Amino acid sequence: MESKVLIYISEENERIKYIFSFIFDNILGIYVQFTNKKDFFLQSELPKFSYAQEPLGEIHFLPSNLLFESEIKPQNIDNLIDDPFALCFYLLVCYEEYLPFAKDTYGRFSYQAFSLKEKVKLTEPLIDNFAFSLFEQLKNKFPSLKKRERKFQFINTIDIDHAWLYKNKLFWKNAGSLAKKIMKFQWKSAVFQMKVIINQEDDPYFIYPYIQSLPFSSIFFISFGKKGKLDTNHCPNNKKYRNLIKNIQNTSKFKLGLHPSYRSNFDVKILQEEKSNLENLMEEKIFRSRQHFIMVNLPKTYKNLLYLDIKEDFSMGFQDFAGFRAGTCTPFYWFDLEENKISDLKVYPFCMMDVTLKNYMQLSEKEAEKTVSALIDSVKKVNGTFISIFHNDSLSDFGEWNGWKSLYENLITKIND
Repeated sequence: MESKVLIYISEENERIKYIFSFIFDNILGIYVQFTNKKDFFLQSELPKFSYAQEPLGEIHFLPSNLLFESEIKPQNIDNLIDDPFALCFYLLVCYEEYLPFAKDTYGRFSYQAFSLKEKVKLTEPLIDNFAFSLFEQLKNKFPSLKKRERKFQFINTIDIDHAWLYKNKLFWKNAGSLAKKIMKFQWKSAVFQMKVIINQEDDPYFIYPYIQSLPFSSIFFISFGKKGKLDTNHCPNNKKYRNLIKNIQNTSKFKLGLHPSYRSNFDVKILQEEKSNLENLMEEKIFRSRQHFIMVNLPKTYKNLLYLDIKEDFSMGFQDFAGFRAGTCTPFYWFDLEENKISDLKVYPFCMMDVTLKNYMQLSEKEAEKTVSALIDSVKKVNGTFISIFHNDSLSDFGEWNGWKSLYENLITKIND
């Protein structure tokens, strides 16, 4: 029999239903019932608590205004901190990203712009932690209350920005690259590049057999847009690239999603074209995606994805910080704050990316391993979903990524502990 919690509240609205349902139903597996009838609440023998200006019963939370508003406006941070449900909502809907903020070089929201970074610890899934502590608080008063047991999950995701380092590129591209190496007297690198081109050495970025050998499934996000300054993938018309995508598609342990180009963020028609072209190649519909450069501009990005029938997004995380951008390690449905309602887009939040650790946070390999280990522990503590982002570049153990494959291997070991 499903457990139930009764909550006394002055009014029921979309914001209230969304955050309470996420905490109780999605995380704890407990059904929520609301009432504004005092007598009914006081007489009920269900596990219960009040969330109202007037305390009823022994367990009570004093609400701030946020969940009872419909507009979007700056919030009093101290009031949010004192109201855990409002704080959870604020984080989960990325409320701050609807307000003016200092954008980074690429026009993105960043951890550096996050105003609560000194007050909340996003290196842990705050919302999941609160849900578990709330459950224990209620269970101490109502011993019959039970939560649904959930299992820790790992979702391995790989972004393919450069399918190969040297192979299957235009002649002049490789010629120019070789010329630069020779001019700099980088003989060893030039010889290696030549051997890769003539098939005497494996291309360093060709890591797909290695990923296939691992004991879990993986999701590859495919870049399929036209070349640009920040879109440096192989041409979508490249036959070898197209064959690689088909081979990945036909591997039972692999799943595919779209990796929209940087350019597509500024024109939904470009996004539509990339999706359509990849679907034509695969001969099936694409329903999952992750933004290149983690370009999530709310609500525009998610509305564009929904417009094109994308149902799952894997872009929710910080590009410049290892942690939980939306405060959770549990997949959730995006709440459109402008429309003030839940949407059909399921968001899978990641908490770490290779580029974040190395380039943005400038961690050493050992420091990165320690950071990732702590993140895994924090997700295992609440039996949540750990989602990582690696690139085939970083798994090559080559060039600037020399020595970094150990991070991935240690992650796999830690996942299986």
